[in-house]
This record gives sequence, C-alpha cells and structure tokens, in this order.
Amino acid sequence: MEKTLTRWRGKVALVTGASSGIGRAIAVDLGRLGLKVAITGRHRPTLAVVSAEIRRAGGEALILTGDQAVLDTNRRFFRRVRARWGGVDVLVNSSGVRGGTSVLTASLAELQGGFNLNVLAATVCMREAVADLRGRPAGVIINLCSMTGHRLLPGTPGPYAATKHALRIMTDGLRAELATEKLPIKVALLSPGLVDTPWHSRPGGVLAQKGAYPYEPLQPADIVAAVRYILAAPPRVQIGDIQLRSTGQPF
Repeated sequence: MEKTLTRWRGKVALVTGASSGIGRAIAVDLGRLGLKVAITGRHRPTLAVVSAEIRRAGGEALILTGDQAVLDTNRRFFRRVRARWGGVDVLVNSSGVRGGTSVLTASLAELQGGFNLNVLAATVCMREAVADLRGRPAGVIINLCSMTGHRLLPGTPGPYAATKHALRIMTDGLRAELATEKLPIKVALLSPGLVDTPWHSRPGGVLAQKGAYPYEPLQPADIVAAVRYILAAPPRVQIGDIQLRSTGQPF
C-alpha cells in the first residue's frame, strides 16, 4: 500500500473539521504522506497546533478559519487554496455538528445549523472540489458519514441521523453524475460507528457515561487506515462506502 500512496506526494488536500478527532488525525496523516494540507475550523490557535503537527510529519499546512455553516465561507476556503496551491486534489469533508437532539424539541435554528454544516457545507465543498478537479487525471472526495446514516438506533438523535442520511444520498448522487460525465474523480463515503474522540469524551458524552456504550470504540487511527485504503486503490476501483464499527457490535 505504501508504494501506491506515493503518487499523492506533493498533491493538495483540504480537510474540514480538522481541529480535533477524526479530521485532525486524517490531516496529520496526509501530511505524513507528503501532501500539502489545508485545514479548516473555527479556532485558529487550535488549528495552529494541528498545522505544526502536519509540518513535523513532513507535509505543508494552510490554516483556514471560519464558520462553515455560513456557506460562502466554504467558497472562501477554496479561493485561498487556489491562490496558494492551485486547487485541491483530495477533499475530506469531516466537519459536523449534532444539530439538535430531538425532532420535537430542537429549535429550528439548531436543525438548520445541522443541515447547513453537515449537508449543505459539504455539498458546496464537493462542488468546489469538482471545479478544481476537472481536467486533472485523478482526484478523490471523501465524505465522513456515520453508521447513523444507514440506520437509526434507539437513543440516536433523529436530526443528526437525518443529516447523515442526506449526506449519504448526496454522495451517491455526485458519484453518479461524475460517472455519467466520465470524470476520473472518486467519491467515497466513510461511515464509522462510535469513535473515541474528544466530542464523545466530553462531560455528558457517550464515553463519559459509564456503561452507555458497551463496546470498545473505534479510534481515529482506524478511520485514517480507511482513508489510506481509498487513496491506495487502483484508478479503476471506485470505493463507494466503507462501514466501520466495533467488533462484536451486532448492529
């Protein structure tokens, strides 16, 4: 696999939601593979730490700050990347938000914020990435979904699951459109179960509640390995969806 990954050395990646957790792990690993990595988030000091990690790993880094739920922010990000590096070769849509815990009681602002970030911001980024990739020999778009994008378990917030279902269908739709145009752009979905990240370990989070999750959680490194698998696949192979969950979890 390492040999096939060398073709990405010197290429440009944009990773959204790279401040912590899955996005951070992916961004640093792309730097380790020798890519130039643009990272997005709302807090520059946090991104500065990630940027330093990317550089230590062997990559170059560009910090992009802003609220992606404000949709024009995403277009600004791509303008910055084009000005610095000429556009992206790899897009990883990793940013996300819960978007309310209840269909009945969540405020409309919470629901709108969830769809804006989890679906519409990702869609804007996909469109901008395709604009960069037209005419190039290869490119990859990876959307971070969730197992909740495939089924809804008791206790899972319905609004969050709805955004992930929507992202899954938008990903399928983009892949079909690009295939119709015969563009050599791969579009993959990554659907992990619960991952051991600061979000889930915070006070009130699933992993902070004893017995709330009876399985060993996935680690960010597990998602990184799946990203490497997608990038290492031969040009003829389109990977549609990788579902990952804890060994022993029956659903």
